Amino acid sequence: MAFSFKFLPVKDLFFSVIPTIGTYIGYVEEISPKFLSNKIIAIGIGLAASIVLAIVFYKQNVKAYKKSLSEILATGYFMNFTGRLGKLIKSKDSIQFTFPDDSKQEFNTTNINIEIGIPNTLKSLVAYSEKIEEDSEILLINETDRSDPYWVRGIAASEKLTIHEYPRTLFALPSYLKDELSNFKISERKSKRLFDHFNDKIEELRIEHSNQIPASRMNFKRV
Repeated sequence: MAFSFKFLPVKDLFFSVIPTIGTYIGYVEEISPKFLSNKIIAIGIGLAASIVLAIVFYKQNVKAYKKSLSEILATGYFMNFTGRLGKLIKSKDSIQFTFPDDSKQEFNTTNINIEIGIPNTLKSLVAYSEKIEEDSEILLINETDRSDPYWVRGIAASEKLTIHEYPRTLFALPSYLKDELSNFKISERKSKRLFDHFNDKIEELRIEHSNQIPASRMNFKRV
């Protein structure tokens, strides 16, 4: 990730220069240890300590930013897509879907299963999304109590329906982390940790909302 001052806030800079200031004061007040009796050594050690602390603060802030970004995307995905779909299936006895040819079919919710693929890397996200788009079709969920269209990808077989989901929201990561996810060779290694944070947050949300979604019919899997 390219250097950015937003990851080096004023409070961190303040704390990072304390060793330098302490060294100066100690030298002036003659309380520095004997090996700091030389002004150049004292200043050098103080500056070195400040730089090291500044680097540590910067790296910690970058890691925290990446983790929070993954968690925000996970929360948005779960609340607006997976969790919403799970709550819908658990709250109704049957749901009507509109197929691409405009035909409609109603499925008993006990016959609806959901496969949610959580990718390990950006490359696996692309591969899995392409597979789902090839194997399934877009189905519009007919919710009379909602004005906005709500669609999923699924495969119908007789009276059963399998809905295939994956976090499309993860495609937004490269736009936030352009330097790190600019090509697949780099992204394979660096996206793995980001996607792990995403999965961890999804697992946390699944537990938190376990009483609101049909866990037995929602299969979360790493792909």
